[in-house]
Amino acid sequence: MLGFSRQAFYKRHLNDLARHEEDVLCSSIIQYCWHLRQAEHLPQAGFRELMVLCQQYFGPKFTLGRDRFCALLRRHGMMLRKRSVRPRTTNSRHRLYKYEDLLNTEPKFVPQRPGELLVADITYVAYQDGFAYLSLLTDAYSRCIVGYCLHPTLEVEGCLNALHQAFAFYDQHQIDTSNMIHHSDRGIQYASKSYTDLLHGRGCRISMTQTGDPLHNALAERMNNTLKNSWHISSSKQSFDQALLSVDQAVRMYNEARPHQALGAKTPMQVITPESKNPLLTRREHGPEIAPELYRRMNVRQRANFARVNRN
Repeated sequence: MLGFSRQAFYKRHLNDLARHEEDVLCSSIIQYCWHLRQAEHLPQAGFRELMVLCQQYFGPKFTLGRDRFCALLRRHGMMLRKRSVRPRTTNSRHRLYKYEDLLNTEPKFVPQRPGELLVADITYVAYQDGFAYLSLLTDAYSRCIVGYCLHPTLEVEGCLNALHQAFAFYDQHQIDTSNMIHHSDRGIQYASKSYTDLLHGRGCRISMTQTGDPLHNALAERMNNTLKNSWHISSSKQSFDQALLSVDQAVRMYNEARPHQALGAKTPMQVITPESKNPLLTRREHGPEIAPELYRRMNVRQRANFARVNRN
Protein backbone atom coordinates (compact mmCIF):
# COMPACT_ATOMS: atom_id res chain seq x y z
CA MET A 1 0.00 0.00 0.00
CA LEU A 2 1.28 3.47 -0.95
CA GLY A 3 4.43 1.85 -2.31
CA PHE A 4 6.11 0.87 0.99
CA SER A 5 5.61 -1.69 3.74
CA ARG A 6 3.99 -1.19 7.15
CA GLN A 7 7.41 -1.64 8.77
CA ALA A 8 8.88 1.13 6.64
CA PHE A 9 5.92 3.38 7.44
CA TYR A 10 6.32 3.02 11.21
CA LYS A 11 10.09 3.27 10.98
CA ARG A 12 9.79 6.56 9.15
CA HIS A 13 7.19 7.74 11.67
CA LEU A 14 9.51 6.92 14.59
CA ASN A 15 12.40 8.65 12.84
CA ASP A 16 10.28 11.76 12.38
CA LEU A 17 9.37 11.72 16.09
CA ALA A 18 13.00 11.27 17.09
CA ARG A 19 14.05 14.10 14.78
CA HIS A 20 11.36 16.34 16.26
CA GLU A 21 12.48 15.52 19.81
CA GLU A 22 16.07 16.30 18.85
CA ASP A 23 15.03 19.63 17.33
CA VAL A 24 13.22 20.52 20.55
CA LEU A 25 16.26 19.47 22.61
CA CYS A 26 18.59 21.56 20.44
CA SER A 27 16.28 24.56 20.82
CA SER A 28 16.28 24.03 24.58
CA ILE A 29 20.07 23.74 24.63
CA ILE A 30 20.53 26.96 22.65
CA GLN A 31 18.04 28.71 24.91
CA TYR A 32 19.86 27.55 28.05
CA CYS A 33 23.23 28.57 26.60
CA TRP A 34 21.75 31.96 25.75
CA HIS A 35 20.60 32.22 29.38
CA LEU A 36 24.10 31.32 30.64
CA ARG A 37 25.70 33.90 28.37
CA GLN A 38 23.79 36.79 30.00
CA ALA A 39 26.10 39.48 31.40
CA GLU A 40 25.30 38.63 35.03
CA HIS A 41 26.17 34.94 34.57
CA LEU A 42 28.91 33.68 32.23
CA PRO A 43 28.98 36.12 29.29
CA GLN A 44 32.16 34.66 27.77
CA ALA A 45 31.71 30.99 28.68
CA GLY A 46 33.46 28.72 26.20
CA PHE A 47 31.98 25.57 24.70
CA ARG A 48 33.55 23.33 27.37
CA GLU A 49 31.88 25.21 30.24
CA LEU A 50 28.60 25.36 28.33
CA MET A 51 28.70 21.64 27.55
CA VAL A 52 29.39 20.65 31.16
CA LEU A 53 26.57 22.84 32.44
CA CYS A 54 24.18 21.50 29.79
CA GLN A 55 25.07 17.92 30.75
CA GLN A 56 24.34 18.70 34.39
CA TYR A 57 21.17 20.68 33.63
CA PHE A 58 19.51 18.33 31.11
CA GLY A 59 20.89 15.07 32.53
CA PRO A 60 20.26 11.94 30.39
CA LYS A 61 18.30 14.00 27.85
CA PHE A 62 21.55 15.63 26.71
CA THR A 63 22.74 13.25 23.98
CA LEU A 64 25.01 15.52 21.93
CA GLY A 65 28.72 14.79 21.65
CA ARG A 66 31.42 17.43 21.55
CA ASP A 67 31.49 17.87 17.77
CA ARG A 68 27.71 18.10 17.39
CA PHE A 69 27.51 20.52 20.30
CA CYS A 70 30.19 22.75 18.74
CA ALA A 71 28.40 22.59 15.39
CA LEU A 72 25.15 23.60 17.09
CA LEU A 73 26.79 26.60 18.75
CA ARG A 74 28.51 27.59 15.52
CA ARG A 75 25.26 27.34 13.57
CA HIS A 76 23.66 29.82 15.97
CA GLY A 77 26.67 32.15 16.04
CA MET A 78 27.60 31.36 19.65
CA MET A 79 31.24 30.29 19.24
CA LEU A 80 33.68 32.76 20.78
CA ARG A 81 36.63 34.40 19.09
CA LYS A 82 40.01 34.42 20.78
CA ARG A 83 41.14 37.74 22.16
CA SER A 84 44.65 39.10 22.23
CA VAL A 85 46.24 39.35 25.67
CA ARG A 86 47.74 42.66 26.74
CA PRO A 87 50.96 42.59 28.77
CA ARG A 88 50.97 42.92 32.55
CA THR A 89 53.31 45.17 34.53
CA THR A 90 55.30 44.12 37.62
CA ASN A 91 57.78 46.32 39.45
CA SER A 92 60.49 43.91 40.62
CA ARG A 93 63.30 46.48 40.56
CA HIS A 94 63.53 47.08 44.27
CA ARG A 95 65.98 46.40 47.07
CA LEU A 96 63.59 44.53 49.31
CA TYR A 97 64.33 40.91 50.16
CA LYS A 98 63.31 38.45 47.45
CA TYR A 99 62.34 35.03 48.80
CA GLU A 100 63.23 31.67 47.29
CA ASP A 101 60.91 29.80 44.94
CA LEU A 102 59.29 26.98 46.94
CA LEU A 103 56.83 26.01 44.21
CA ASN A 104 58.90 25.38 41.09
CA THR A 105 61.15 22.75 42.62
CA GLU A 106 62.10 19.17 41.78
CA PRO A 107 59.71 17.50 42.33
CA LYS A 108 57.25 20.37 41.93
CA PHE A 109 55.12 21.13 44.97
CA VAL A 110 51.51 19.96 44.51
CA PRO A 111 48.90 20.90 47.15
CA GLN A 112 46.83 18.08 48.61
CA ARG A 113 44.09 20.12 50.30
CA PRO A 114 42.73 23.68 50.47
CA GLY A 115 44.93 26.07 52.40
CA GLU A 116 48.29 24.57 51.41
CA LEU A 117 49.15 26.88 48.49
CA LEU A 118 47.95 30.42 47.83
CA VAL A 119 48.97 32.12 44.58
CA ALA A 120 48.85 35.88 44.08
CA ASP A 121 49.00 38.35 41.22
CA ILE A 122 47.80 41.80 40.14
CA THR A 123 46.09 42.70 36.88
CA TYR A 124 44.69 45.94 35.50
CA VAL A 125 41.01 46.78 34.94
CA ALA A 126 40.09 49.63 32.61
CA TYR A 127 37.52 52.24 33.64
CA GLN A 128 36.59 55.72 32.44
CA ASP A 129 39.37 57.51 34.34
CA GLY A 130 42.16 55.13 33.37
CA PHE A 131 43.14 51.87 35.03
CA ALA A 132 42.46 50.30 38.40
CA TYR A 133 44.42 47.35 39.77
CA LEU A 134 42.86 44.07 40.83
CA SER A 135 44.72 42.00 43.42
CA LEU A 136 43.75 38.33 43.29
CA LEU A 137 44.52 35.49 45.70
CA THR A 138 43.63 31.98 44.53
CA ASP A 139 43.66 28.75 46.51
CA ALA A 140 45.65 26.43 44.24
CA TYR A 141 43.93 23.19 45.30
CA SER A 142 40.30 24.31 44.93
CA ARG A 143 40.95 27.04 42.29
CA CYS A 144 38.77 29.27 44.47
CA ILE A 145 39.37 33.03 44.55
CA VAL A 146 39.61 33.50 48.31
CA GLY A 147 40.65 37.16 48.32
CA TYR A 148 40.43 40.08 45.91
CA CYS A 149 40.51 43.87 45.94
CA LEU A 150 40.12 46.46 43.20
CA HIS A 151 42.26 49.49 44.09
CA PRO A 152 42.80 52.74 42.15
CA THR A 153 46.60 52.57 42.58
CA LEU A 154 49.36 49.97 42.76
CA GLU A 155 50.04 50.71 46.42
CA VAL A 156 50.26 47.81 48.84
CA GLU A 157 46.86 48.54 50.44
CA GLY A 158 45.04 46.69 47.66
CA CYS A 159 47.12 43.54 48.17
CA LEU A 160 46.75 43.78 51.96
CA ASN A 161 42.96 44.06 51.69
CA ALA A 162 42.88 40.95 49.49
CA LEU A 163 45.11 39.05 51.93
CA HIS A 164 42.96 39.97 54.94
CA GLN A 165 39.93 38.77 52.97
CA ALA A 166 41.66 35.49 52.13
CA PHE A 167 42.47 34.74 55.77
CA ALA A 168 38.88 35.61 56.75
CA PHE A 169 37.65 33.16 54.09
CA TYR A 170 39.86 30.37 55.41
CA ASP A 171 38.82 31.06 59.00
CA GLN A 172 35.13 31.06 58.03
CA HIS A 173 35.45 27.62 56.44
CA GLN A 174 37.76 26.33 59.21
CA ILE A 175 40.66 25.66 56.84
CA ASP A 176 44.09 25.36 58.41
CA THR A 177 46.61 27.80 56.90
CA SER A 178 49.55 27.13 59.21
CA ASN A 179 52.62 26.43 57.10
CA MET A 180 50.76 27.54 53.93
CA ILE A 181 52.91 28.61 50.98
CA HIS A 182 52.16 32.06 49.54
CA HIS A 183 53.53 32.21 45.99
CA SER A 184 53.81 35.38 43.89
CA ASP A 185 56.07 37.23 41.51
CA ARG A 186 58.77 39.56 42.87
CA GLY A 187 56.58 42.65 42.80
CA ILE A 188 57.32 45.31 45.38
CA GLN A 189 53.87 44.93 46.98
CA TYR A 190 54.49 41.27 47.88
CA ALA A 191 57.98 42.02 49.22
CA SER A 192 56.87 44.97 51.38
CA LYS A 193 57.28 44.72 55.15
CA SER A 194 53.59 45.13 55.96
CA TYR A 195 52.64 42.32 53.58
CA THR A 196 55.33 39.85 54.63
CA ASP A 197 54.73 40.60 58.33
CA LEU A 198 51.08 39.62 57.92
CA LEU A 199 52.08 36.36 56.24
CA HIS A 200 54.70 35.53 58.86
CA GLY A 201 52.20 36.35 61.60
CA ARG A 202 49.95 33.57 60.28
CA GLY A 203 52.81 31.09 60.02
CA CYS A 204 52.94 31.15 56.21
CA ARG A 205 55.98 30.44 54.09
CA ILE A 206 56.74 32.97 51.35
CA SER A 207 57.69 31.89 47.83
CA MET A 208 58.58 34.10 44.86
CA THR A 209 59.40 33.45 41.23
CA GLN A 210 63.07 33.83 40.36
CA THR A 211 62.59 35.01 36.77
CA GLY A 212 60.05 36.98 34.79
CA ASP A 213 58.68 33.78 33.24
CA PRO A 214 54.86 33.81 33.72
CA LEU A 215 54.88 29.99 33.70
CA HIS A 216 56.47 30.10 37.16
CA ASN A 217 53.20 31.56 38.46
CA ALA A 218 50.95 30.02 35.83
CA LEU A 219 47.78 29.55 37.89
CA ALA A 220 47.69 33.18 39.01
CA GLU A 221 48.36 34.39 35.47
CA ARG A 222 45.62 32.16 34.09
CA MET A 223 43.20 33.48 36.71
CA ASN A 224 43.81 37.03 35.48
CA ASN A 225 43.01 35.94 31.93
CA THR A 226 39.91 34.00 33.01
CA LEU A 227 38.30 36.88 34.88
CA LYS A 228 39.06 39.50 32.23
CA ASN A 229 38.08 37.43 29.20
CA SER A 230 35.15 35.45 30.64
CA TRP A 231 33.41 38.49 32.14
CA HIS A 232 33.28 42.10 30.96
CA ILE A 233 35.08 43.58 33.97
CA SER A 234 37.37 45.85 31.95
CA SER A 235 35.74 48.70 30.04
CA SER A 236 36.69 52.32 29.49
CA LYS A 237 32.98 53.26 29.62
CA GLN A 238 32.36 52.19 33.23
CA SER A 239 32.91 54.17 36.42
CA PHE A 240 35.08 52.86 39.24
CA ASP A 241 31.98 51.86 41.24
CA GLN A 242 30.62 49.97 38.24
CA ALA A 243 33.98 48.21 37.89
CA LEU A 244 33.73 47.18 41.55
CA LEU A 245 30.30 45.67 40.94
CA SER A 246 31.54 43.89 37.81
CA VAL A 247 34.45 42.35 39.71
CA ASP A 248 32.21 41.27 42.61
CA GLN A 249 29.78 39.59 40.21
CA ALA A 250 32.56 37.93 38.20
CA VAL A 251 34.26 36.48 41.28
CA ARG A 252 30.96 35.19 42.68
CA MET A 253 30.00 33.50 39.41
CA TYR A 254 33.51 32.06 38.96
CA ASN A 255 33.54 30.57 42.46
CA GLU A 256 29.95 29.33 42.56
CA ALA A 257 28.84 28.66 38.96
CA ARG A 258 31.73 28.03 36.55
CA PRO A 259 32.65 24.30 36.29
CA HIS A 260 36.37 23.56 36.20
CA GLN A 261 37.88 20.70 34.20
CA ALA A 262 40.71 20.20 36.69
CA LEU A 263 38.11 19.78 39.45
CA GLY A 264 36.08 17.07 37.73
CA ALA A 265 33.47 19.56 36.42
CA LYS A 266 32.88 20.89 39.95
CA THR A 267 32.89 24.56 40.86
CA PRO A 268 35.60 25.86 43.21
CA MET A 269 33.09 26.35 46.04
CA GLN A 270 31.91 22.74 45.66
CA VAL A 271 35.48 21.68 46.46
CA ILE A 272 35.55 23.92 49.54
CA THR A 273 32.04 22.92 50.68
CA PRO A 274 30.61 19.86 48.83
CA GLU A 275 27.03 20.85 49.69
CA SER A 276 27.39 24.10 47.74
CA LYS A 277 24.82 24.45 44.91
CA ASN A 278 25.44 25.88 41.46
CA PRO A 279 22.97 28.78 41.03
CA LEU A 280 22.85 28.26 37.26
CA LEU A 281 21.47 24.73 37.65
CA THR A 282 18.44 25.83 39.66
CA ARG A 283 15.18 25.19 37.81
CA ARG A 284 13.13 28.32 37.22
CA GLU A 285 9.71 28.15 38.91
CA HIS A 286 7.82 30.20 36.32
CA GLY A 287 9.08 28.51 33.19
CA PRO A 288 12.20 29.13 31.11
CA GLU A 289 13.35 32.55 30.11
CA ILE A 290 12.91 32.76 26.35
CA ALA A 291 15.24 34.44 23.91
CA PRO A 292 12.80 36.56 21.85
CA GLU A 293 14.33 35.72 18.47
CA LEU A 294 14.27 31.98 19.24
CA TYR A 295 10.76 32.01 20.68
CA ARG A 296 9.36 33.74 17.57
CA ARG A 297 10.66 30.92 15.35
CA MET A 298 8.86 28.22 17.37
CA ASN A 299 5.39 26.96 16.54
CA VAL A 300 2.82 26.14 19.25
CA ARG A 301 3.88 22.50 19.55
CA GLN A 302 7.58 23.37 19.78
CA ARG A 303 6.90 25.92 22.51
CA ALA A 304 4.93 23.34 24.51
CA ASN A 305 7.67 20.73 24.13
CA PHE A 306 10.32 23.30 25.00
CA ALA A 307 8.54 24.10 28.27
CA ARG A 308 8.20 20.37 29.02
CA VAL A 309 11.92 19.69 28.49
CA ASN A 310 12.90 22.53 30.83
CA ARG A 311 10.29 21.61 33.42
CA ASN A 312 11.10 17.90 33.81
